[in-house]
Amino acid sequence: MTLAVRSAWHLGMPHTIAGALGEVALIARCQDLHWRELGRLSGRAASRLADAAGRDVYASVFFVDLAADAARGLAAFQPDDELELVGRLGRYGASMLDGWHGVYRAGALPAALPADLPPPLAQVRMAFVLVAMGGGNDDLRVAAPANARMEAIAPLAAEPDAYRLSRAARAAGGFGAAPAHAAPLWSGAQTVTLAIDPDRDLNGVGLLYFANYVAFLDAAERQALLAAGLSAAQLAGRVSVRRRIAYYGNALASDQLRVAVEAHALDGERRRLHIGARVHRVSDDRLIAVAAAERVLRP
Repeated sequence: MTLAVRSAWHLGMPHTIAGALGEVALIARCQDLHWRELGRLSGRAASRLADAAGRDVYASVFFVDLAADAARGLAAFQPDDELELVGRLGRYGASMLDGWHGVYRAGALPAALPADLPPPLAQVRMAFVLVAMGGGNDDLRVAAPANARMEAIAPLAAEPDAYRLSRAARAAGGFGAAPAHAAPLWSGAQTVTLAIDPDRDLNGVGLLYFANYVAFLDAAERQALLAAGLSAAQLAGRVSVRRRIAYYGNALASDQLRVAVEAHALDGERRRLHIGARVHRVSDDRLIAVAAAERVLRP
């Protein structure tokens, strides 16, 4: 991978929710830093990449893996915290990118980064595939930029395992079963249908923004857990310790999302939950994402 790139981050109100670092804000921040690094290394702004036919090429996220503090999750971070993000980006072939960001307290790392970084307080890994639009906004096809120096991005020795993990999750309908000791909160899956808000949920090309999938997952999770008897007060401060999402498609503003939610308690007090989810777009019942998360319900 490329040399580490450092970025300071002051957590403000736009980045926090319920007194913790917002998951959407964190994932969006990391993606934006990768986007900028792609442009810097390739010599062409990421929004100006084009294939040989002149079609716009975009770095589309197909896999996200977030890991945070095992005890407190993203509640380990508070408003007005000073943080530093350290990221790397690598390339596999002409159309696949893989990168990660570690989150550290400001001042925790020396001016000259060591070869082996200490474990971060949180880490976000993302895998991208470069795509161009086919017949429309919801028809995206793998493409290679013809107007950028993609070879300037350090090559990876092997195909990222994110692709294998994503394919396996699609075939299985999830990232694996809950731990054997976990107790199901209901039988099977609870299904929740949610509308897309075109004034809130879309990205710059009119598709559902990848980080906002988290908001839909959380909204469906909330409805299902309330129906299972948990209270709004119990759910108010929940945060992620771990989350994986694999993306297989997108949706237009005119569509709806149907989210099938499964939940298991990892402790007797139902303070730690394992949540699995499958997201289909209603218009054609296509599976567009699967996700799994470990969630902490703070008092």
